[in-house]
Amino acid sequence: MASFTITPAPASQNLGAERGISSVMMTATNLGELGPAMKALPNDRWREFVYHFTRATPRKGALVAAYRAAGFGQGSTPASQAKAAWLMSRDERTIAAIAEESKKILRVAYPEGANALLNLIRDPTHKDHGRALGMLMDRVYPIETRHTMEVVHKTVDPDVEAIEELRALRQLGTSREKLIELFGVAGLPRVEALEAADAAKRAEKAKVIDDVKYEDVTDEQPPSDPQPADDFEF
Repeated sequence: MASFTITPAPASQNLGAERGISSVMMTATNLGELGPAMKALPNDRWREFVYHFTRATPRKGALVAAYRAAGFGQGSTPASQAKAAWLMSRDERTIAAIAEESKKILRVAYPEGANALLNLIRDPTHKDHGRALGMLMDRVYPIETRHTMEVVHKTVDPDVEAIEELRALRQLGTSREKLIELFGVAGLPRVEALEAADAAKRAEKAKVIDDVKYEDVTDEQPPSDPQPADDFEF
């Protein structure tokens, strides 16, 4: 692969004047205005290349025009300049700086974009009038999606869990050999003892007491009012 050397031209010579591009040197006095990607470029001429490329009118030959405006390529053939400009534009540092400067241009253009959107909204006859309204509402009052998550922590007694598992396995007809394999030689007798104790406790609670006698209690009727006598003697 052929190698190309980027040859800077004298700072006093503006090689981009023929293309209508003004030269703006990125000197150390204004480095505070630059972003980190622009500061990371090797020198001021690289920064000038990015500056001119991001602000020139997009067209064929914009890369080499920015390359010349930055002062590179003096004495080189147009073909060599075009190749060197292409190689410089593919450098990761240059790509990062181009992206950084392009974002600045878009941010500065916010008022222009806002005015254009308002003009579209004020024209109800425009075919994209409704779409523009939706765009405005989405940005001013964005749709919010809220998710409610309920987390329940349940603490289970491992002994109770083992008993329930043993009973479930028995209902499935699991052999004792398989139970020993699952619970262990020493673990199965322990779980069985726990199960027996639990069964006894349940039986004690459900025991029917036969010693209690029950009587039917009939509510007593209140005495009836005395009947009035037919005759009264005075």
